[in-house]
Amino acid sequence: MIIKSMSRNTKSFTQLVEYLDKEDVLSRNSWNMYADLNSNKQIIREFLENSRHLENARGKLYLYHEVLSLEANDLSLKRQQEILHDLSNHYVKSRAKNHLAYSVIHNDTKNLHMHLVMSSNEVYGDRRVRLSKREFKNIQASLEEYKNLKYPELSKTRLYAKQKDQAKSKQTEQEIKHKKAKVPKKEEIKVELESIFTKSLTSKSLQNTLQAKGYELYKRGKTTGVIFEAKKYRLKTLGLDKAYSQTLKRHEQKEARTERRNEFKQSKSR
Repeated sequence: MIIKSMSRNTKSFTQLVEYLDKEDVLSRNSWNMYADLNSNKQIIREFLENSRHLENARGKLYLYHEVLSLEANDLSLKRQQEILHDLSNHYVKSRAKNHLAYSVIHNDTKNLHMHLVMSSNEVYGDRRVRLSKREFKNIQASLEEYKNLKYPELSKTRLYAKQKDQAKSKQTEQEIKHKKAKVPKKEEIKVELESIFTKSLTSKSLQNTLQAKGYELYKRGKTTGVIFEAKKYRLKTLGLDKAYSQTLKRHEQKEARTERRNEFKQSKSR
């Protein structure tokens, strides 16, 4: 299995989406999008509208063009498509869970493959999200392992798997344990809260996750914080006040967008 990622520094959504719209397209799919997948115009417009939340800057990322390609096999075309759709869901969840993503499956080469168009920012996000080389390699290895385990009808590949040195691995584990023992409680809380804020999709999901993790939000005047294990922590002291404000703004924008979408559906049904 081949997993490629190519970044683009211009808003070339139109060129890429139209390029992918070939006669050999077998199927289409999307994530976090409302556009009609049979309308290039709607797909392009949604990508462009989301990119407007980013600050215009020369040479900065606007989108990713990614390819997932299966190795040669004797499976039916239908079965290969099913596998590609499952693999892409697993991939997008790890790679760009909250981003706009659009995919097409092509059958114009020897191996069936899927093209993915992904926004560089999350939905309504005002910053570009870039993975480090190590993070992307980990995602490649994880997807390859998932494919090898779930689909034994495909040949096993080891393109991204790492061969670990057991002695070094044990030493690294001990070092990590030693470092974890020294991490202050406040820093652990900051890291966990930052992750919760980033991954939350709605105000309700944020509240549910915080409650499940044992956190309780409180507000006193202009001060916002959390109570954890009967101790209060101010978000400003944790350095999370800006992250929390951006999270609330993102929730409001998404909820407003959903409301407009529902109103549009209702108007069409009348």
